[in-house]
Amino acid sequence: MADAYTLARQHLEAGVLEAAENNVDANAFGQALIWKVLEMYKTNGRSAKDIIDEVQYTLDNLDDDGTFHVSRN
Repeated sequence: MADAYTLARQHLEAGVLEAAENNVDANAFGQALIWKVLEMYKTNGRSAKDIIDEVQYTLDNLDDDGTFHVSRN
């Protein structure tokens, strides 16, 4: 059974490939993903402040090499 991060990575990799196959710009695809994640958070009842805190926490804990070292569940 895959964990949440493994599933997310697999779906992201597949989405990036599919976007490229459909001539969708990688930055546009990334922005669309971010919007959809934020929409999901809001739909699941998270407040704007909580969403902002989540994004800020992730940015604060993301190393320059793209590694996210801390999990907050």
